[in-house]
Amino acid sequence: DPHRWLAETKWLCEEVKERESKEKKLRCYLLQSREQLKQFTQMKEAEHRSLFKQIETQEKLLEEAHREKR
Repeated sequence: DPHRWLAETKWLCEEVKERESKEKKLRCYLLQSREQLKQFTQMKEAEHRSLFKQIETQEKLLEEAHREKR
């Protein structure tokens, strides 16, 4: 039946469009999530570097104070 075939074809086209739209949204969300994770990781690494520098500075000050005591 040509009418049934046409109706099923239209339905399949709509299904494909809907899935493509969902896939596009998910890809966009994935890219945003990756970028956020990358930024978060960079912030944490910078924070760790800063904390290590502070620790090194405190260690030097402590060593100097210890030397002065002697």
